[in-house]
Amino acid sequence: MESCPRPKKSKKKIITILCISIIIFVLIFLLITNFYRIQLSIKGYHRSERKILATLPREEINDYIDYDKIIDLSVWNQEKNQHHYFDYELLKNKFNTKKETVAYVDEFYKNYYNHLKSLNYTTETLREMMKKSSLSDFDFLIKQNLKYDEISSYLKINGCIITDIPNYIKSNLSPLDAVMNISYANIYANRKTNREYELKNPENMHLLIKNKYHIPVTYTPKDLVEVKIPNAPGNEDNKLRKEAADALEQMYFAAKKDDCVLVINSAYRSAKSQQEIYDSYFKIYDEATAASLVSVPGCSEHQLGLSVDLTSQSVINGKYGVFGSTKEYKWVTKNAHKFGFILRYPSDKIEITGTSNEPWHFRYVGKALATKLYNENLTLEEYTVKNGFTYDIELKK
Repeated sequence: MESCPRPKKSKKKIITILCISIIIFVLIFLLITNFYRIQLSIKGYHRSERKILATLPREEINDYIDYDKIIDLSVWNQEKNQHHYFDYELLKNKFNTKKETVAYVDEFYKNYYNHLKSLNYTTETLREMMKKSSLSDFDFLIKQNLKYDEISSYLKINGCIITDIPNYIKSNLSPLDAVMNISYANIYANRKTNREYELKNPENMHLLIKNKYHIPVTYTPKDLVEVKIPNAPGNEDNKLRKEAADALEQMYFAAKKDDCVLVINSAYRSAKSQQEIYDSYFKIYDEATAASLVSVPGCSEHQLGLSVDLTSQSVINGKYGVFGSTKEYKWVTKNAHKFGFILRYPSDKIEITGTSNEPWHFRYVGKALATKLYNENLTLEEYTVKNGFTYDIELKK
């Protein structure tokens, strides 16, 4: 009996399956080896950009894929750089020029990054720190061998100063108390230090501004409006931020119902106007007296557009010599908090505020905080020391 030949179809089928398998394997191989390039392409990066980014470590490539926008590499390639585009983009508002940004980031990764990683700082943590810290700060952490776990609780406090961390640890105070009492001791005027600070968010309603605590002299509130209540003769400074202006108008009409007529003596003042007042005081008084009576330009509450110097119709008419002697003053001290204002410089808190008694100076902080400060008899200084900063603050360079 003759043997049957093997069907040709079976052989062709095996070859076909083998070819398909090889093609699938090649496709999978190409997909794996080009996965990040494909992802970057889908994201919108051009071929030349993908070629650069594909040379980076995988975890860095993921940053570009996960980021909510495309980074224009050409902007940064105008400067010689080490391809840390993601960090350049994150820090672009920290420096005045691209050159400064690139120099800072490249030096950080070259000289500090790996060492800090060995001290258990994550990339995410370091990126947050880079927004506020100098390279010398990172150098300090390394030289002091300060591990992240040792200092993380202090880093979470707004206003933490890296070089003060060893003193925080030695103090045995809570992280908030350590930062506020060591780094910002001169919030209380009777604690003298040479430090000065920059306040980064002058629009914050709770901002503590005083001598040595500066806002940019160029700052002008965007929502200044004229307050529609009487002005003292010759006063041209009758504007406040909208929220404060509305509250002052409400307070005026409430006082008027009790036969008290409030008048604006001065409200918003620019740094330029403050400079003129500052210079005039130093011509009249000695340096120490002048400094206690008028704020340095850039350190005045009036520049915030939240403070007002009040007088009354009874003072203008000559019935009283000073606002502090009037019934209007007594009314305002009892009721201002209901409208969001506080008596900023009480006579019994001069050692804390550093400002002589000003019964006419009221500051808008909003109803909630004003009521709290009134009920607990706290100045803005005491409240800030107790609760910390709700805005960015840095040592003045």
